[in-house]
Amino acid sequence: MPQIIPLVVTAITTVTSAVVAAGPWAVAAFNAVNVIGAGMLANAAFGAIQPEVKSSSTALEWNADPNAPNRFPFGRVGGAGNIIHNATYGPDKMFVSFVGVMGSSGPIRSWVGFRADDQPVSFDGSGKANSTQYANVMWLSRQLGRQPEASALSSPSGLKNGATLPGWGNSYRLSGKAAFIYTLSENSKRSAYGGKVPTPINTIEGLYCHDPRYDSTYPGGSGSCRLNNPATWVYSTNAYIHALNWAIGRWEGLTAGAAGAPYASMKVGGIGARPDGIDFAAYVEAANVFDENRWACAAWPDADQSKAAVLDSFLQAGGGIYAERQGRISCVHRAAPRTSIVTITTDDTAGTIEYDTTTSLLERINTIRPKYWSEAHDWQMVETLKEVTSSIWREEDGQGVAVTKSKGVDFNYVPGSKQARELAALQISHTREGIKGTAPLRHYLDLDVGDCFTWDVPEAVLNGLKCIVLNVDPDLENDTINVTFCSESDGKYPFAFGQAASPPPAPAIVPRDLTYVAPPLPGDWTLAAEVLVENGSSIPILAFVGSCQNDTADAVVFEFRPVDTPPRLWAGAGVEGPAVERKEVGGPITQGTAYEGAVSYRRGNNVSERLVLGPVTVGQYAVSPGPAARRLISWSTNPLTSNSSSIAVAAFSGVVEGSGDEIGFPSGTIASLSPSTQYGVFYRPDLGYQAAPYPAVSYMTTGSWVFIGWQATPNTSGSYPVPPPPPPGWGGGGTSPVANQV
Repeated sequence: MPQIIPLVVTAITTVTSAVVAAGPWAVAAFNAVNVIGAGMLANAAFGAIQPEVKSSSTALEWNADPNAPNRFPFGRVGGAGNIIHNATYGPDKMFVSFVGVMGSSGPIRSWVGFRADDQPVSFDGSGKANSTQYANVMWLSRQLGRQPEASALSSPSGLKNGATLPGWGNSYRLSGKAAFIYTLSENSKRSAYGGKVPTPINTIEGLYCHDPRYDSTYPGGSGSCRLNNPATWVYSTNAYIHALNWAIGRWEGLTAGAAGAPYASMKVGGIGARPDGIDFAAYVEAANVFDENRWACAAWPDADQSKAAVLDSFLQAGGGIYAERQGRISCVHRAAPRTSIVTITTDDTAGTIEYDTTTSLLERINTIRPKYWSEAHDWQMVETLKEVTSSIWREEDGQGVAVTKSKGVDFNYVPGSKQARELAALQISHTREGIKGTAPLRHYLDLDVGDCFTWDVPEAVLNGLKCIVLNVDPDLENDTINVTFCSESDGKYPFAFGQAASPPPAPAIVPRDLTYVAPPLPGDWTLAAEVLVENGSSIPILAFVGSCQNDTADAVVFEFRPVDTPPRLWAGAGVEGPAVERKEVGGPITQGTAYEGAVSYRRGNNVSERLVLGPVTVGQYAVSPGPAARRLISWSTNPLTSNSSSIAVAAFSGVVEGSGDEIGFPSGTIASLSPSTQYGVFYRPDLGYQAAPYPAVSYMTTGSWVFIGWQATPNTSGSYPVPPPPPPGWGGGGTSPVANQV
C-alpha cells in the first residue's frame, strides 16, 4: 500500500556493510546437528508437519528498521526490501530517496522487474523512469551485492540545484547486499504522488549456491562449481540445494579471493555447519528427485528465524524431512519411490519387533487446504483452487460414510499451485501409512535413515512388507542397531502426481497361519534317474538333489510313485534332516519305469505342500558275472521275521548249495531298516548278518556271503510291499526265504 511521505524524514545516519573479513574457520561451526530430535522423526513421517517460519507475504512490508535481520532471497522472489537510510532534500524538500536492501550474502543473479504499488515501471539507462505517470519523477539505481562492491550506489544525477542524498557517500558500498536507491520528485502542488509514497516491489532472481552436482571434485559431479569459491557458484531454484547452502551457511567478507567463501568470511545467516558435519550425498540425491518432479523453490528467510524451521521449510518444499546420518545434518526425500536394498529375515533380527498396525485417527488426515507463495497474486500466500482429498480416504475414516478430516498447510517456499497440491497429496499419504514400529537388527545390515527394506519374518506377520528407515540408534554394547521404520507404499506416488485416479489402500498385515509350512520352491530340488555301478553291476536309482531353503523346517520328506492313470498313492522314500542335500531311492525301483518324485518340508506335526518333480524314466538292471553268493538249499526252519524297522533271524542250521556243507547259524537282528522295503539277508562269520535293499547286487555277486533269503519290512500298518520281479539269475521273491521257492 502507498505510504505517507513525512514532512521531515529522520535520516538513518549510520549505515555499515555489517561484514568484516575473518580468518579461515573463524566462525564456530554449528555442531549441534540435532536440529530435530530423533524422537520426532517418526512423527515427521506421519504428521502434516508445518514448519514455523515467517510467511513469505511479509516480504511486501516496507519498513525502516536499522536493526532488521539479514534476509536471503533464494530463487525468484518479490518484495519491498528493508529501508536502511532515507532523507528528504533539495529545494523545498522536493526529493525523497530511500536506500533499501533486498538480500545479504550476495551477489544475486539479477533484478527482473519493478513495480510502484501495482504498476510496472521501466527505467532508462540513467535510472530515470520512462513509463507510466512516474516518468521523469522517479529514479532507481541498483546493485547485485558483489563482494566487494567497487563503489557505492549514488543518488540520481542532474537533480535540481545539483541536489544529492544527504548522509550518503562512497564509503557506504554495502558489499554483499542486493540494494537499491529509490528516489521520488514531488512538485509544488504535491500532485505527482498525492503526498503518498508508492511501495516499491522488486522482483529478483536470488542468490547463487554451491551445487555439488556441478563440482567435478565431488563424486559424480561435473563442472567448475567449488565450495570455497563463490564466484563459481550457480543460480538454483532447487529446494534441496537451498537447504544444503543453508546448512553450509551464508557468508560475507571484504577480502578479495575470500569474499563470501564459507568458513573464510563472516557468517551472516544459516547454520554454518562444517562440511564433514553435512551429508552432502543425501541432499544431492534429493535434489535430483526434486528436478525430476519439475518443482521449484522460492524463499526469503531472515537470520532471526529459527535455523531449524527454515531448514524444515526448504525440505517441506521438496517433500522431505530432516534426518541425521552418522551424526551429520541430513534429509530424507519422500517424493519418489525408493528401491528396497535388503530383505530382512528372522536371522537378521536381534530381539522383539514392536509395531503398530493402525494409524491413530488423531494423526491421520484425509484433506489438506494448501497455500503457496504466488507471484501471480502479488507475492501473497494463496490457497489452491481445490482442496486435496480423496473420497476413498474420507470413506475409510468414516467406516463407509464420508468424513472430512482437514487441515490447512502453508507451503511458504513453494511458488506454484500444482507443486503445492502434489506435496499435499504426498503428505496425506504419509500420514496414512498403516504400520510403524521399531526393531533390533544385526549391525551388519548397516541400514541408514531413508533406506528401504523388505520384511521376510513370518513370525512377525510382516512378510513382503516394504518399509522405510526413519531413525537408526546403534547399540554398541550388543552389536545391534535399533531401527525405527514405517511402511512405504509405492502406489501413493502415482496418485500424488496425477498418474493414478485413486490412492492405494493402507498397508495391512495378514494373520499368520501357525500350521502353515512354506513349501520348497521350483529350483530348490531336482529329480534325476541315475545308475549306480557296484562291483561291475548297474543299479538304476532315483536321486533327489538340492537343499532346504526353509529356515523353520525341521525335516525334509521325500516320496515317489510310478507314473500311472489314475495317479497312484505316494510311497515314502525317507525323512531326512534339513541339512540333507542328496537322497537316493533304489531298492523298490522297477527298471525301465517312469517315476515322479515329491519333496515337502515338515515343522513339528505340520507338513508343507509337495513340490512335484519329474517324471524321469529309470534304466535297466545289469548284473556282472562273478562269484555269486552261496545259497542255502535247505534249513531246519524258516528263520526270518520282520517289523517295520528290523529283521530278526532265529538260530537254525542249513545246507549250502554246491558244497553240501551243513552250517549252524546263530540268531541275530538287523536294525535301522526302512519300512515297506524288500531286503536280501546275508551272512558272513566275520561280519554277521547284513541286509541290502533289493536287488542287493553287490552282495549277490560276492562269493564270501551266504544268501539266507529275501525278507520285506511291512509299513506301520503291517502291510508288506508287492514283491518286485527277480533280477536275472535269481528266482524267488516275496516274504518267504528263496530256498522254499525253488
